[in-house]
Amino acid sequence: MIMRQPQSVTVLVFITVLIVLLLILTVMVHMRNRKLKSTLEEQMAERRLLDKICADFTAVYYVELNTSSFEILHINDGTNVKK
Repeated sequence: MIMRQPQSVTVLVFITVLIVLLLILTVMVHMRNRKLKSTLEEQMAERRLLDKICADFTAVYYVELNTSSFEILHINDGTNVKK
């Protein structure tokens, strides 16, 4: 009887640790999902804006003035522009 009691306590401690780890992981996953959802919403808003701009203009460029670099975001088909 004396030998079984320490084993039971050890098992209970082990189960408790596993439950705590599971709760911590659940919270971490929830926080990560919220961050990803926020990032996705920002990207979708940027995409909607870009789609509206591209409908009105022949060419759309992203220009980084600090580095003197640019990126072609959109050029309408049939435009007399070399890529």
